[in-house]
Amino acid sequence: MRRNRTSADLDIVLGAVRSFEWFWASNSEMPGLDAFEALSSKDQATVIATFEHWGELNLGKHVSETRISEEHVEPKILAAKAGKHRFTMFHAGENLWIVCRYYQKRKQKLDRNGKITIKLTIEDRKDYLGRVSAGEYYGRS
Repeated sequence: MRRNRTSADLDIVLGAVRSFEWFWASNSEMPGLDAFEALSSKDQATVIATFEHWGELNLGKHVSETRISEEHVEPKILAAKAGKHRFTMFHAGENLWIVCRYYQKRKQKLDRNGKITIKLTIEDRKDYLGRVSAGEYYGRS
């Protein structure tokens, strides 16, 4: 069930090198967080371990393709991987990554659900950048 969220729900991992936040939609939902909370505690721990690993990895070092994959080139959309679970994200400037959406990887190649999720993440990125530049994104409670 989707819930209205607050700024207290934003942070995922604040790493020494990179930080990760949930995308906060204009309707006050966080679709990635909703999906994350529906996972088992074991799968949640695996997802968090991926963010923690990458959050501590020095700039210039490449993260393992078993943890992060490039899903779209321009704009760059990455996916944090935890087994069959994928959380899409985009770079928001500095060392901040915004985690938007979830899908399950069912095949070797990207399937229809994955492609739709990436398209929605690209739209989320555009929405995020517009609301941040207008001073509206973080100005909510």
